[in-house]
Amino acid sequence: MQIRLASDANRHLVLDRSLLDDARLSFRAKGLLAYLLSHPGMDVANKKLLSSVSLEGMDAIQTALKELEEAGYLRQIHEALEDGSIRTVGVVYPVSRIPVLEAQPLADTQALVGPVPASTKSPAAKEPSNSPAQRIVDQLNALRKSSWDWARYTPISAKYAKNVEHIHGRLADGYAEDDLILVLEYLASVDGGKEESRKYFDCVTPFNTKNFERNLAMARDWDAKGRQTKPSIANPGIRRGSDYYEKARKRSNF
Repeated sequence: MQIRLASDANRHLVLDRSLLDDARLSFRAKGLLAYLLSHPGMDVANKKLLSSVSLEGMDAIQTALKELEEAGYLRQIHEALEDGSIRTVGVVYPVSRIPVLEAQPLADTQALVGPVPASTKSPAAKEPSNSPAQRIVDQLNALRKSSWDWARYTPISAKYAKNVEHIHGRLADGYAEDDLILVLEYLASVDGGKEESRKYFDCVTPFNTKNFERNLAMARDWDAKGRQTKPSIANPGIRRGSDYYEKARKRSNF
């Protein structure tokens, strides 16, 4: 999916500061938007390329793109090519105080890009209450609270992009919601109650690209064997690196 500006690129070499003042966007999303506006041929489907020109990982890039789309700065449209195939194009709007309506014709979108009074600003985008990411975070909170002793427990909120970026990343990779929940149930079972593991049972460590695949493989094996907890083995996907993990796996015949 390539980026196309909704109007002449030469008019937007200087950014309108209103997009930088948009409280719905993180600084990460604002920076990505500025980059896309200056590179109208960029293929946003290539997260690796976007990551290579910044310090952000691919999960962070995916989260920022989702922010931009929810806030109305990025819109995906489908175009029919001469050979009959369909391609997806990402249209970036330089200023958009309100989300672009899905049914809004491209020719009419200029009416949406002007300044909007403060009273009409949309609130910051929140995770839908029944979305897969929200359900996964809800399960994470339930397992955190039931598996460890907390002097004071504060649930993790799914409304912050940084708390769900790795969840969205794994779902975007094609993993199912049940896969992510299975990983959480497995880690809570084998590490529940261990003080050194509590701080790693969050919305980042189990799901980041470094840990997730091996966590899922162990979780599926655990599930296939009847979910038998082996209290002597702490989950290395949570605590250590791959060398520690391999040694523990061999000792336990997991």
